[in-house]
Amino acid sequence: MAISILEAFQAVTSILPQLMTQRVGMVVADREKWLASNSIKEIAAQVTVGQPIKEGAAVAVAMREKRRVVVQVGAEVYGVPYVAVSMPLEENGEIVGAVAVHQSLEQQELMHTTAEHLAEATSNLSVSLSRISEKAEALADSGKSLKELTSKAADEVSETNEVIDFIKSVATQTNMLGLNAAIEAARAGEQGRGFAVVAEEVRKLADNSADSAQRITDILTKIRDSINCINQEIAQLTEVNVEQADLIRKITEEGMALKRTSDDVEKMAGKV
Repeated sequence: MAISILEAFQAVTSILPQLMTQRVGMVVADREKWLASNSIKEIAAQVTVGQPIKEGAAVAVAMREKRRVVVQVGAEVYGVPYVAVSMPLEENGEIVGAVAVHQSLEQQELMHTTAEHLAEATSNLSVSLSRISEKAEALADSGKSLKELTSKAADEVSETNEVIDFIKSVATQTNMLGLNAAIEAARAGEQGRGFAVVAEEVRKLADNSADSAQRITDILTKIRDSINCINQEIAQLTEVNVEQADLIRKITEEGMALKRTSDDVEKMAGKV
């Protein structure tokens, strides 16, 4: 006894998907309702034998267009997106139903969405890293400039030693001059008394000049020591800033590479 083409496909609905290397489902329908269903689990509850087929289903499209079709069905039809290959079934020159093989696109869409988010995140990361890199390089340049300024200040402080030495020399000579004047005033006796007063004031001036010169020297020494300490700290900071700028530059390059990779993933997701 001959069986109809619909009966033949109903008989193999539970078998054919097992011959596929991918996880697929198979369904059979007549002109109005589902006759057999071996669907993937994502849509198994949505394709029930005996229930009417929906207009957007692949079998409905194949019967309507009377040809083999590849249909990507949106989630609004059965709750999950899937792709189906369907072809109408003819008997005695008339379309009596259709058969379809389908595969869920939920994972592919998730992959595509993830790739888009990754691309957006890496793009933002690249922009942020570029800005950080610019600021790090500017900070490194500022550190170098500051180091040059402190080095120049240290040199200028060192140059003041010559002035201090000159003041000390003048003070010493003035002191000697006052001492000699006092000796001559003593020799002159009563006539040199007024000159002795002047000589004493000259010696006091020399002593004060020497004391001031020493205080200035002490102050400048402290300033020079402080500048040297600052210079050392700036040198270390500059070194760190340069290393950070190099590191951020490398991270930026890695971020750009990650951006290119995410773009490739997005393209692959689109193709899938």
